[in-house]
Amino acid sequence: MIVFCGYANNDVTVHVPHVPVLGERVQATAISQIDGGMNANAAVSAARMGAQVIFAGAVGPDARSTEFLEALEADGVDTSWSPRDAFLSTAVVLIAQDGDRSIISQDDPNDAERIGVVVTRLAAAGGGRLFLDGYRAEFLPDVLPGSVSLVIDLDGCENRAAALRAFALADHVVVGRALWEGEFGIAFDQWQTLAAEHNTHLLVTDGSRGWTLATPDGEVTSEPAVVVDVVDAVGAGDCFGGTYIAFVDAGRSPVDAARLAGASAALACATAGPRGCPTRDELDSFTATLTPHTLLETR
Repeated sequence: MIVFCGYANNDVTVHVPHVPVLGERVQATAISQIDGGMNANAAVSAARMGAQVIFAGAVGPDARSTEFLEALEADGVDTSWSPRDAFLSTAVVLIAQDGDRSIISQDDPNDAERIGVVVTRLAAAGGGRLFLDGYRAEFLPDVLPGSVSLVIDLDGCENRAAALRAFALADHVVVGRALWEGEFGIAFDQWQTLAAEHNTHLLVTDGSRGWTLATPDGEVTSEPAVVVDVVDAVGAGDCFGGTYIAFVDAGRSPVDAARLAGASAALACATAGPRGCPTRDELDSFTATLTPHTLLETR
């Protein structure tokens, strides 16, 4: 069982010729309103891979929130843990013709108290995996119950201390390289040491350049991204994280799970919208057409 708690968004998606700079005006080529949210997207991705998934993010009592939860249920996500006493946040997503994007997001109500309630409920249910997004890093308790395995996608976290604290608590960490190196200043030669010290699997994604996995036993594996014609990359990282932990939960090795997640994220990039993650059958058909990955680096 994997419980996802974090961002659930009403995404207002605006397609533009290019992402505007300060003071510039551009004409939108299309505007749509769709379901999104970093954590909810990851939950859908995991469910499509066949995992037992619960979404526990807070939404509102309004009709739009009901529609949002119904869409999750249609994808096989159990929403019975999702409180209805808050609101469904909104994100404005600007998508350029070349696939680049900028996002303006509204903060949501999933605070430390709500995270604590989910942790307690998961432990009482016998335990399982708790998947959080990076916006929740600062809300984590000092200690987690032994039956609760933390998985966190650190993208969205702006606090280096909170990120490293979450890293120390988690069994699996997914993070974009730009954040990990650029914002937090954690260089490649530190990844192996950190993973070993904290007994954590660190999976660093790098967009079109692929991914790197550092395991607790000291191995570091890097592989290239699967090449596709990009339609838009919105939600591809969420798809990667959800697919990865679904296969880990199913008993696949983290390296195999990362490879499958890379293929899944590639398909998401070739599909419009934040929930372009494939179904398990679609992923199996796609991976059957791929040549074996070349192992770039193992230490």
